[in-house]
Amino acid sequence: MEKKNRPITALLTLLLCLTALMPTSCGSDEPELLVGYYLTIDSQVRLSLLENDEEQGTSANPDEDVLSNTIVKMKTALKESYPEATYNGNDAAVIAALDAIYKDYKSMYSHLERGTVCTVKLYRAKLDNGIVVNSKSIKVFLFGALPQSTEQPTL
Repeated sequence: MEKKNRPITALLTLLLCLTALMPTSCGSDEPELLVGYYLTIDSQVRLSLLENDEEQGTSANPDEDVLSNTIVKMKTALKESYPEATYNGNDAAVIAALDAIYKDYKSMYSHLERGTVCTVKLYRAKLDNGIVVNSKSIKVFLFGALPQSTEQPTL
């Protein structure tokens, strides 16, 4: 009977040796990084994205101001929904805050849109001392052009 147990004993010994030689994957030497979020804006129309711009809403092209104001609101909502970087992040809160603003924009202006003129992307980033070392896009918002006024110019 002892001969039958030798292969099992040898196999167990081999597995034990291999386990001891394998590096542990549970404890990482890499420091845990903070999670941050940021927006990128790719626009074919001129935007005024200053948050304290008292002139917004009085420019020559109010169609651009609608889009500008919406994006400024998104930037503000991002800061308010995720004011401080954490190790876990909060994708759900950030996306919900931006979705609410985007849905308001779409409910008021989607019937006027004629093609995409601005793309806003939300990124989740890993930060090392405030520097982005890795990021991925987690949500994309598409904004359409608002048609010019249909009023006839007066002569």
